[in-house]
Amino acid sequence: MAGGGVLVPGNRILTCVHVVNAALRRGNDPAPPGPEEAISVDTPHPPGYRPVAAYVVGDTWDAERDTTLLRLDEDPRDYEHPAAWLAARMDEVAESGSPRRVVVRGYPSGVPEGLLATAEVVGYGGGIPGRAQLNVVDPTVSVEQGFSGCGVQDTTDGSVIGIVTTARFDAAHPYQSRVAFMEPLEWVTALRPLLVDEEFEAVKTFLYALRFEAVSAAYAAATRHRGPERADFTSAWDAFVRLRQYAPRPDGLPCEIAYLVEIAKMGIADTRSLHGYVESRSPWYVPRHALGRISTEPSTPAPAGGTLIIAAEPIPVEPGTTPRYTLSHWLDDGHSISNRGSRRITEDTLRDTVLEMVVDAEAHLPAWDSPDSGELRLEFILPFPLLTQQIAQWRLPTPFTGEGERIGASYEIVVHSAERFTEKRLAGARRKLAERWRGLTDNAEGFVHRIPPRPSSPDDPPLADRLAHPGITLCALGSPPREREGTLQLYHAIEAGLPAIIWLDAADEDATRGFHGRIESITSRSGEAISHDDVASLSRHVRSWRTRNTIGGQDNSEGYDPYDINIILDDMSHIRRLLHIGILSTPE
Repeated sequence: MAGGGVLVPGNRILTCVHVVNAALRRGNDPAPPGPEEAISVDTPHPPGYRPVAAYVVGDTWDAERDTTLLRLDEDPRDYEHPAAWLAARMDEVAESGSPRRVVVRGYPSGVPEGLLATAEVVGYGGGIPGRAQLNVVDPTVSVEQGFSGCGVQDTTDGSVIGIVTTARFDAAHPYQSRVAFMEPLEWVTALRPLLVDEEFEAVKTFLYALRFEAVSAAYAAATRHRGPERADFTSAWDAFVRLRQYAPRPDGLPCEIAYLVEIAKMGIADTRSLHGYVESRSPWYVPRHALGRISTEPSTPAPAGGTLIIAAEPIPVEPGTTPRYTLSHWLDDGHSISNRGSRRITEDTLRDTVLEMVVDAEAHLPAWDSPDSGELRLEFILPFPLLTQQIAQWRLPTPFTGEGERIGASYEIVVHSAERFTEKRLAGARRKLAERWRGLTDNAEGFVHRIPPRPSSPDDPPLADRLAHPGITLCALGSPPREREGTLQLYHAIEAGLPAIIWLDAADEDATRGFHGRIESITSRSGEAISHDDVASLSRHVRSWRTRNTIGGQDNSEGYDPYDINIILDDMSHIRRLLHIGILSTPE
């Protein structure tokens, strides 16, 4: 049979009508073949494949939608692979408006083991209602003859959600296509009874009835590997939906599974639906060794971390006088946000005022007797004149010696550009920033752009043009903003709506080149791309560089001082929250 199929419960194979017709050399006959006509199907069997006779299940033949089921003429115990886990996903794709990453193994002529293509289900599309469009994203493998009837597998949980039916070919590429079409399983009448995920519906009902506050500790425990992050959810179900979008934990356990296990351990209600859902997921998706370990660990309170948010707002002054600012701060302890007051400062008094605020915040956070006790994260919302402050280099006063370690070793530090969110003239930058975040979420990764650490040349393309690509997420400046060249680069990066901007505050070009190379440690594809999770964890990565690569305050391996690394990281969902609670003012 020239094509593929999906093994479904009942010792049957789902495939395309045109694949069967081609195998039987029937042309485009819309009528099903006779019940005695056998189709030879290659089924997995060590050490490779073996042919098995299959017959069309007559009442499943649907020539209009190009699908049919075949009955295998052998005992299910005689073949190696179990039936696929089937799922209906098109409602989720349509509701979210976001592409869904999938893989398809096709069997072109001459490739008996098949080729694996990565694609995205982008929504409904094709020649008949209900059909879905697949955009191939793998640059090396396209859809070609031999992919028809092959299963489309959801990469998030391993479920099969449809089969490939057709592809869009053109004159330039008559045998390969980057756009194909899928028949979703919910349109295969004979399979609809198998698509009801009773465990999923039960856990949805359970979580919908729980307020998130009741299970926030479970959420924190399940995401502890990600570091402190905001969790603004109304119901426990909302958090579950978010966690399904995250990459698995380091132990391989999906975050939402760990979340359900932690809720079950809290004993707040009858949790049979939680256990039922967890146990019903495939071992391919839920590693049983990791599940066993987390299930037997004692339930402990989540570390109580916090975030200190410090915002500087310029005070109008007469021209020629010293610029002054109102410095306000809020303490987010993970449960509520309290306003800790404001002070009037100048650039010279910024450092001492911030350090006092940090000491005050530490005193108000609960202390946990645990090696994983929560830590304070520092967020600064600063106008342009203060963005180049060497915050990570500042030292906290300590009781005995008077001078402690640099705060870049003690805290994650993130800086936000105040004007990007408060000035009317930067409305275009805000729009671009929101679009880039949407693209990063949809594609799971974005591009990294490094500005060469050398003076600009008249032959260079304008920087604004180089930064205009909507896929750029992280930009590494080539000069520190305290220099004129670096200031222009920073202005361009902010105006381009780049979510993450990073630079080394060193005028030495060799040090900057070394720093640009070091960025590859948190990127993929030879340093050219960065994942959504790594963008969110950027401040934690930088803190790790600082603490691992300095001895006695001196750099020992990088060729530069890691405390000279600065980050601007503007997450739109986070910024909208700051606007909502009044920490940021809306543009006039």
